[in-house]
Amino acid sequence: MDGGFRILVVEDEAIIAEMIKIMLQEMGHNVPFVCHTQDQAEKIIDEEQFDFAVLDINLEGGMEGIELAHVLKSKGIPFMFLTSYSDRSTLEEAKQTLPGAYVLKPFTEQDLYTGIEMSLMHLKNEGEATVNVKDGHRSIILKVADISLIRADNIYVEIHSGNKKHLSRQSLSTFLELLPQDKFIRVHRSYAVNKDHVTSVGKNSVEIGKTLVPISRSFREQVLKTLGL
Repeated sequence: MDGGFRILVVEDEAIIAEMIKIMLQEMGHNVPFVCHTQDQAEKIIDEEQFDFAVLDINLEGGMEGIELAHVLKSKGIPFMFLTSYSDRSTLEEAKQTLPGAYVLKPFTEQDLYTGIEMSLMHLKNEGEATVNVKDGHRSIILKVADISLIRADNIYVEIHSGNKKHLSRQSLSTFLELLPQDKFIRVHRSYAVNKDHVTSVGKNSVEIGKTLVPISRSFREQVLKTLGL
């Protein structure tokens, strides 16, 4: 993740959407999803993983952005509004969704930066950083600090968080892209661990609580270096 976040942009004007995407990328964020309609956005929210959303309120002549905000709120995904609507009734309706920020168009890059920083402030607190995981038909939010171990299982990854395990259909490499690279270590082709949960290191394994995780020969040097050994 390299300090940036995976961001969904929902904006019906293609030129503005592209401008927002470029600005966010220049700030160091990843923008894998840009949607122009409510239907497109709902599909991404239901099926994909991202950390944050930038929403236009008026997408198709109505207040579709506010409807999307309620969905994001129910899933625990933070968001901000970027809109030309400044009337009191719209503002009051938008406030009910608890956005991280409300930035008016036309906006500058500094306006967008300030809105993003305000909205993501709690995510930048290591203990509050989260990741959105698709587990079967459910979309769940996991605290990054709680994830101790990730194991590749064919076309899935098994994510150990607290005393629970979650199975998500994606590769280990893809999932690791969502996580802080300074915290998670690839120790084996099929395993990665959160270094904050490592309790001991042996010649061929690391221990996570009572679980022994193998270290492959090809990863051993990098593992020891990352752990300062």
